[in-house]
Amino acid sequence: MKILMVSDLSPPVVVGGIENYILNLSKKLIEQGHEVHWLTSKLPDTKSEEVYEGIKIHRVNIPFSDYYSFPGRQLFSITSLIKGIKLARSMDVIHVNTLVPGFLGWVIAKYSGKPSILFCHEFYGSLWNKIGQNILEKYLYPIFEKLSSISPYDLYACPSEYSKQTLIKYGVPSDKITVIKHGLDHDTISPNKNTKNYRETYHITGPTFGYLGRLGIKGTGQAKNVLGLLEAAKYVIQEMPEAKLILGGKGFSDLKKYIEDLGIEGNTIYIENIAREDTSSFLKTCDVVVCPALSDGFCFLLAEASATGVPVIGTNLGSHPERIHDNGMLVNSNPKDIADSILRILRNPEMGKEFGKNGIKFTNDLNWEDSSKEHLKIYERLTHK
Repeated sequence: MKILMVSDLSPPVVVGGIENYILNLSKKLIEQGHEVHWLTSKLPDTKSEEVYEGIKIHRVNIPFSDYYSFPGRQLFSITSLIKGIKLARSMDVIHVNTLVPGFLGWVIAKYSGKPSILFCHEFYGSLWNKIGQNILEKYLYPIFEKLSSISPYDLYACPSEYSKQTLIKYGVPSDKITVIKHGLDHDTISPNKNTKNYRETYHITGPTFGYLGRLGIKGTGQAKNVLGLLEAAKYVIQEMPEAKLILGGKGFSDLKKYIEDLGIEGNTIYIENIAREDTSSFLKTCDVVVCPALSDGFCFLLAEASATGVPVIGTNLGSHPERIHDNGMLVNSNPKDIADSILRILRNPEMGKEFGKNGIKFTNDLNWEDSSKEHLKIYERLTHK
């Protein structure tokens, strides 16, 4: 089977949750003998055509690609149409991913005569009023989400029951939606993976709590609520002065001023350039991993920390209740409440160990083998239809 993946961003420049999903799913599909193509934006220092991890990547130009933000990124839906239609004519299935290509991706399928599926990672809805980068995004993106939901895709899929409910609220019939949980690479994400000793390298002592992911607080980065975590860190450090906040990911420069204003710079450690194979080593540097996000379609951070055997804390928003059961704690997004939960685990190491053991068991069924099989069922259903 030949599958065309469509998303506005891709590796090696960007590897976020959506890109991680497409990359790992595609690799597993290729292992099973299928051919995967990926239509995406051409960003600086990338080739128009290349094979990456076995995936045939096709890139189209977008305006203002140096920043891949408004309005260039949004125009991918238009600049990709002609090349997309030409590519799609030789494919069996068109697999479009939200958000940017979602409201026009169906055009590629329609004019190539191929069946299509929209994978909805998450819709922000009214949250756009807070996280939109400008007035146009605050008002246009909710419209894009609505247009994506009413577009004539043959089927829809999403990674959580939470995302399914957001689709249903936008009017998508529930019988057209399939929930397919993301997988984890258990060879890379494992309690037995010890590629680096970050505690030794960064001279880290005392109890630690941490976060790995998008650190930038501009635009959609606000949805990760990292500033809320910094405020929680201040409360934690006031009660436990020896505690350290460990941060990893891109966008740390956005946080420096806030860290200084909160007076926690002496207790904050930033670890940059964390390779994928070092993820578990970073997570194990933390006695507890915290995801303060205001919305999450799946949350790889909570899943990967649990699979590594680290206790987790998440807000009771988005899909977090689906990622946390007896492997950690759910709290509201209030910084003081987040801090209280962090302190509770740091002060009770045995509780943390129990959460960690439960997390390993809880995430055993998250694997790309099963996820790819569920995707193939949908692809086969589409091609038979």
